Amino acid sequence: MTIYALSSGPGISGVAVVRISGPDSSKVLKLLTKNELPIPRVATLRKINDIKTSELIDEGLILWFPGPQSYTGEDMVEIHVHGGKAVVEALLTTLSNLKNCRLAEPGEFTKLAFQNGKINLLKAESIGDLISAETEIQRSQALKIMNGKSSEKFNQLRDKLLKILSFVEAKIDFPEEDLPDENIKQIKKDSFNVMTEIKKILDDHKVGEIIREGFKIAIIGPTNAGKSSLINNLSNREVAIVSEIAGTTRDVVETHLNLDGYPVIISDTAGIRDSKDEIEKKGIKLSLKKAENADLKLVVVDAKSIDFSGFLNDLLKKDAILVINKSDLLKEKLGSEVSKFDYVLISLKKI
Repeated sequence: MTIYALSSGPGISGVAVVRISGPDSSKVLKLLTKNELPIPRVATLRKINDIKTSELIDEGLILWFPGPQSYTGEDMVEIHVHGGKAVVEALLTTLSNLKNCRLAEPGEFTKLAFQNGKINLLKAESIGDLISAETEIQRSQALKIMNGKSSEKFNQLRDKLLKILSFVEAKIDFPEEDLPDENIKQIKKDSFNVMTEIKKILDDHKVGEIIREGFKIAIIGPTNAGKSSLINNLSNREVAIVSEIAGTTRDVVETHLNLDGYPVIISDTAGIRDSKDEIEKKGIKLSLKKAENADLKLVVVDAKSIDFSGFLNDLLKKDAILVINKSDLLKEKLGSEVSKFDYVLISLKKI
């Protein structure tokens, strides 16, 4: 089966790239251009026509990659046309009318490259990460994996394990032959070193996952503490509605930020209190779940009414920073019970 898809981003642009891959790629190219195949891997200007009506669709650059010397390992074509919606739609429509030619699924070109041995699984995943990278650190991490730095480390561990295995199998196959004590000591030493390396890789506090998906921060606390004001201030825009009426925020409001290259997802949650309102109860339940799954909790409280009993004390036990808001209303020092927590004293009204 031959597949095709728009490989550049959707929407209006100066240039759009449509990729075709599969056994009928050369046939499709000839039908589109009403011409012979161009020189492989040389950009060639050609007229692109509707296959059924021969009506001109556009004029653009054609790149012909005969397999296996292509990204997917199959015969492959790249068509560079003007990026107007009508042009792209006309090209994709004429391709859809061909037998044994279908629209590619998301990531299918990279899947073919993996299946045909052009790239390994780590590189396939890193290509997806690079495409979806929004910050500098995400781009950097994806490139490191793509360039094989992770693969090198894993291959080194694999080689060590194979060497250890060969010694163990030798002992099993030839039990009458006594292995030198030095070899046995070396097996134990190498096994311990490999195990330590694997533990280090696994115990990385999910750094790679956090960089890929974003560092999750949940702003949580009682009603009217200033949670919505805080997320608006951090975002430099009005993300959440701010009101003096308690219980204004009933659902989780999220914003994505780029802080010095680090992807951060901040969630404003419903104020936690005893409520008889069913909708507000569901919002509070969502808030507590969001806090549980967050990498960091910003527990926001009103400086005039800090109560460490119940849920507030539980929230501050792990991965949390106490944010005491409305410091401008304080007329005396904070109580001694506050000093046992790491806290930040702020006034969002005066920022």
